[in-house]
Amino acid sequence: MRKRIVLATVLMALTLVGCKPSEEKLAEAEEARLQLQTARQTAEETYLDIADTSLRSELDKLGVKVIEIEAIDFTTLNNKQIDEKLPEISALMEEYSAIQAKLDGTFQNEQAVIAEIAKNVQINAYILNKTGLDISSIVLHDITTDTYSDDLITEGELLADGYTLMGVALQIHTDSSEWEFLVKDGNFTQRSFACQDLREVVESGVALTFDYDPETDTGSVTFGSYFAN
Repeated sequence: MRKRIVLATVLMALTLVGCKPSEEKLAEAEEARLQLQTARQTAEETYLDIADTSLRSELDKLGVKVIEIEAIDFTTLNNKQIDEKLPEISALMEEYSAIQAKLDGTFQNEQAVIAEIAKNVQINAYILNKTGLDISSIVLHDITTDTYSDDLITEGELLADGYTLMGVALQIHTDSSEWEFLVKDGNFTQRSFACQDLREVVESGVALTFDYDPETDTGSVTFGSYFAN
């Protein structure tokens, strides 16, 4: 009888030992879970930095799975049971790695767009026509990027010699370095008017004086203070 009691006690002790994970296995499980939580936090923080919301549902689905992993008490599992959970954590880590790559790509693309937009500034201006010609059209040509503004003069109207065109808004790309104004007179003859570096103009405003030399058939644009004229 005594031997049976001793044997039962030993078996019970062995059973209890078998229900607990080793310190190494427990540490491995906790480290894997910590890495998963970090991956989730990084993804969520990156998501907050972008405008694109297309990955929200995918993040939510992964988040539910992470919460389930967080609810596990590894101290109640044995080594074998923990080994069965670790691949699940690894699979979630791979999913987070893939979604993080998407998030990082979106972030970089959006930052590039923001940086490009920041290079475009609006300059308030008005134009003084001192050409001796009536002007029917004025278009700003960015020679560097080979892009053109809308016509600064409303279709069908003329900027008569000696008159001023108010309320002009010039869109300037700060990476550009060379511009010209393409000007048409009342007979719709187009001429190129050279101008100074528009990057030197303050955004608060500039007065643009258009001059024309009929002897050389050349036009030019000079800058002046927006408030001096």
